[in-house]
Amino acid sequence: MKKTFLIFLQSIVILFTGFIANAASLEEHLANGENFQDFLVHEARFSFQNFEPKISNRLIFDVGFEDRYQATNRQNEFNDSTANLRFYSNFKLFKRFQINSYLRAGRLDSIKETERRRSSAHGGGDRSFENLGAYFEELNISSNHENYSLMAGKFDLDFGTAWRWDRGLWIHNFAQDNYKQIEKLGLSGVYRIGDEKKTGRYNFGFSAFANDRKNLDNSFGAQRSSSQKSDATPGDVRGLQSYNASLNINFDFASNEKLTYNFSYLSLAVNRRASQLLASKIADQKSFVAGLNYQYPLNSKIDLDALLEYAKINNFGGNKDASQNYFTANLITRFYRNYSFLVGNSLRRNYQLGLDSFEQNLSEISIGYEFDKNIFFDTLTLQAGYKMLRGDRRDSLQNVNLMGANSANQNSFGLLLRYYKNF
Repeated sequence: MKKTFLIFLQSIVILFTGFIANAASLEEHLANGENFQDFLVHEARFSFQNFEPKISNRLIFDVGFEDRYQATNRQNEFNDSTANLRFYSNFKLFKRFQINSYLRAGRLDSIKETERRRSSAHGGGDRSFENLGAYFEELNISSNHENYSLMAGKFDLDFGTAWRWDRGLWIHNFAQDNYKQIEKLGLSGVYRIGDEKKTGRYNFGFSAFANDRKNLDNSFGAQRSSSQKSDATPGDVRGLQSYNASLNINFDFASNEKLTYNFSYLSLAVNRRASQLLASKIADQKSFVAGLNYQYPLNSKIDLDALLEYAKINNFGGNKDASQNYFTANLITRFYRNYSFLVGNSLRRNYQLGLDSFEQNLSEISIGYEFDKNIFFDTLTLQAGYKMLRGDRRDSLQNVNLMGANSANQNSFGLLLRYYKNF
């Protein structure tokens, strides 16, 4: 399978460099009466002139500490120290052609580790920089033009934005853990029209893919969790049977005043032969997300940054009787350039016909400080915050029951230091 994918990747390289870059030029030369050999000589000279090797990188490193000092379930009371590294790299070969990668390092709890903690009366005790490992979340090739871009390889989908990890300490958790779509193998394209300062910039995207489960999903340093084929995880079907269509609309009204809408539809194919559900209950997972992000300068010293997003997942896990929905709202107030204050709330609801459903609510209040740029870093931020996580369970008649030992109720304090450097 890996050899097949490498051959596929090589074919895409030929497609991008040979067809897209040269098709228009070939038509022009032949129309002028030149033969194909003349065209090849011209293109060899042209390609050499446009060979512009350049590497640009971005390193983001953060360390965090969370004190889960109170929880309904004693297993959820512990101190947690973590570290995360994100390394983005772009290797530009030609004017419009580049190789992109995103290496991510951090905690990679395996199923075995999770089970060990569940068997402990205290959740395994405090956690301190354990199970650190790394893997490639993205590895692809792209051809970028003024009005369109094409990509092939391993990539993340344009599905929602509430999972952005740079807005707070925890407010992104529900979206990141449950509906952010990462590590897809396939083809993707974006077509752009309009003007941000006039009628708006419209970005139409489409991707066809399968989950990366057997090709570029290896990790090093620690073992990753891995589902079984019998789990019939949506999107695991081989071939390009899953797809994502998106529309992002961007407006640039004035200095520091920007508005962005995002809409996205996602269909994840389910392996019906592997699923353990009744045949009448199996269906492809269908999802929709809609959101907006508005940045507004209140005055010369205060800027507002608001995000709203709703996501709906039908046939959750490939089960016609299960669904989930999410709503995230948060507001960042930035003042005197370096200071920030965030208040936000995120809601998660899960339903399954004939069984208990549950609801979780995550609230966060946090403050931050951004240090001025210097020779050692481009950005350095320090954040401190408070989290409240509440949950309840409802029976099939929608009567509310306390979740008891299964409750996700938690109160936490947290600190985060994040470092950015471009080179």
